Amino acid sequence: MKSISFDSKSVTVEQLLEEAARGEVVFLTADGETRFAIVPADDGDREVAALRSNAEFMAYLTDAEARARTRPRKTIEEIRAVFDTAATEK
Repeated sequence: MKSISFDSKSVTVEQLLEEAARGEVVFLTADGETRFAIVPADDGDREVAALRSNAEFMAYLTDAEARARTRPRKTIEEIRAVFDTAATEK
């Protein structure tokens, strides 16, 4: 783990990226507080980025959230009762 201040002029972006590529987490700080972390992107990060840039998928999520907020809800006890019953009927 390495912390670098935004004010530091002695380190280049290329050096920070090289350290992150070697597995070193690099934290960028300002006024003594961590603001960003530089870490290598993995497959999950790339998938999230692809999904977030997909307007159709994001619209689907927005619609699903709106439906979830306006439709009737079940309590956790009601859900457990349904699944406990289903498990014992097998």
